[in-house]
Amino acid sequence: MVHRIFILLLFVSSHILYGEQSTDSLRNLLETNLHDSSKLQIYKELLYSFSTSDPSQAILYGTKGLELAQKKTDKLAETQFLNNLGIAYYGLGDYEKTLNYFLQVLKMEKDRQSPQALSRAMNNVGIIFEEIGRLDRAAEYYQQSLKIKEEFSDSLGISNTMSNLGLLFMKRELPEKAIKYFRASYKIDKDFEYTVGIYNSLHNIGVYHKDYGDVDSAVYYIERALLAVPTGQKNYDKAYIEKSLAESYLKKEEFAQAEKYFKRAISSGAEVKAIEVLKSSYNGLSTIYELKQQYKQSLLAYKKYKKLNDSIFNQDFTAKVSQLEKNFEIDSKEKEIQLLKTKAEITGLQLIRRENSNYFLIVLGILLAVLALISYNRYNIKNRAHRLLKLKNDEINLQKAEIQENRDEIEAQRDSIIAQKLALEEATADTTNSIKYAQNIQRAILPDLKSVKSAFNEFFMLYLPKSIVSGDFYWFAQRKHKTYFALADCTGHGIPGAFMTVMANDLLNSIVNQQGIEDCAEILKILDRSVLNSLQYKENSSNDGLDIALLCFDQQRQEVNFAGASMDLIVFQDDNWELIKGQRFSIGGMVDSFDKKARNITLKVKQDMQIYIYSDGFVDQFGGAENKKFMRKKLMALLDEIKLRPFTEQRAQLRKSILDWKGEHEQTDDISIAGIRI
Repeated sequence: MVHRIFILLLFVSSHILYGEQSTDSLRNLLETNLHDSSKLQIYKELLYSFSTSDPSQAILYGTKGLELAQKKTDKLAETQFLNNLGIAYYGLGDYEKTLNYFLQVLKMEKDRQSPQALSRAMNNVGIIFEEIGRLDRAAEYYQQSLKIKEEFSDSLGISNTMSNLGLLFMKRELPEKAIKYFRASYKIDKDFEYTVGIYNSLHNIGVYHKDYGDVDSAVYYIERALLAVPTGQKNYDKAYIEKSLAESYLKKEEFAQAEKYFKRAISSGAEVKAIEVLKSSYNGLSTIYELKQQYKQSLLAYKKYKKLNDSIFNQDFTAKVSQLEKNFEIDSKEKEIQLLKTKAEITGLQLIRRENSNYFLIVLGILLAVLALISYNRYNIKNRAHRLLKLKNDEINLQKAEIQENRDEIEAQRDSIIAQKLALEEATADTTNSIKYAQNIQRAILPDLKSVKSAFNEFFMLYLPKSIVSGDFYWFAQRKHKTYFALADCTGHGIPGAFMTVMANDLLNSIVNQQGIEDCAEILKILDRSVLNSLQYKENSSNDGLDIALLCFDQQRQEVNFAGASMDLIVFQDDNWELIKGQRFSIGGMVDSFDKKARNITLKVKQDMQIYIYSDGFVDQFGGAENKKFMRKKLMALLDEIKLRPFTEQRAQLRKSILDWKGEHEQTDDISIAGIRI
């Protein structure tokens, strides 16, 4: 859904001077010998013209205009340029720069003491806090903005902030409040015949219906919104509305229409560099091609989505946003201190400022949407081959019965059976292609082992899937002075286990890298709830889930924190072996959440400390002369034998031992073991 940002009225005086001249004519005028005040008006006109149609051009002329306004100490013009530069960066999806400009505008509007302009600035700052997941801060700014607008009967401003409050309530999963604000906003926009407000309100109402089950109504309102957008313009809103219409058709399973509007959204979004629109549209196309069994196109679209997604969110982003907020808050507090006249009041505010500085160091978490339709894809891939095999088997059985009844047709029936066999082989080949496609996705999400090795003194990873794809996976992240490593064993192996690994990997990235959760036990609690929500557990449903061991290495404290769910650690230090057990529950599954109590175990780092994590596929592997399990006792004896060797040799010996033990027997499960020397 599209937020509604106020564009300051930059162009009143420039329209008086230059009328309706084209942007090309205005750019030509800049090449002539104009007075600075005339150049300033042309820069305003160009910035406004390009703000939503071509953000890159808007930034070019807006930056030049801002420099000129600052040179002339024109505070009003400086405020206008800062605001619309923020809008241009918002269109590019660069929230860090957008927030920087909007906070500067808010500071200047407080100094100018213009209540209506201040309310618009508060509205815009609230939008960016909502975009980066700070819903509490967004609500504060929206409510302050709405209160000022109601005092001055600013109807269109009230409509604008009501629309944004509706979007906020949608994110808080309060749809009844959201639709109330959307309809109130639409009524005001319609009464004032405000075109931008009308199509944005219709679009928001349509997305509300899309998200809460009434897809036909969603298509109706979003198509009305698209018709209301003026034709012949490059427009960010148009791209966003086309993307929402495509998503609605996808929910209706009208794949041709969905593909058509996703491609239109990509075309419109590329013109205005709407990164969020492009990201969601490529993800939608990937889903459609997967459902149509066009796996190569699906993978290409998914790679484009992943590249765009990674470009928006990176590990430094939340820290930069925190610093912007910190600078703004500190500046505001300093101005309040200057207004106080007594020494006692000044001292009190200084204490508050010192206390608040501790909170500014907390990193903002960013919510990132996980892969859409994971559950649907998992079900679809697993059952497609089953349906084809059952159909072909039924046909073969029918042919055999006919052969028994009429021996004169044996040769004809034999030819038919051969034909059916070829069809079955083609179906099997399709299934294999699907599995290899899943393998490509799984390989793409696993961390680069070179990066993991560079974080530790020594490291090895032995990873032996039972099938082409694995139900085991390993995960790695670094945040400031902390390094995280996890090994997880998902329910089953092959395709079912592999899709659990994709989902669990993205959930861990979201919890640690975007939400900023650092405590291992808390990470497992949130992961458990997220898995339950993603798989939509109900009574009598399957017991899908995963076992996991999660480690956090704190370089400052020289500690290792461990939290485990049905997975243990083996630790060697001070010439002794220690088995540290995780809690006896699995992530997901049917156990009630109040019975799952994750806890942290803290170990002090000592010289040449060695840690080993393993999945149950290693110790449960059948083999040997008596076809028995390998067992944990044998594993610990093997580790004791090789503990002083380099990790490259340890990995080689572990691999040789388990393969020799297995011999000609079938591999029981996915086998994984990781070793870390600190």
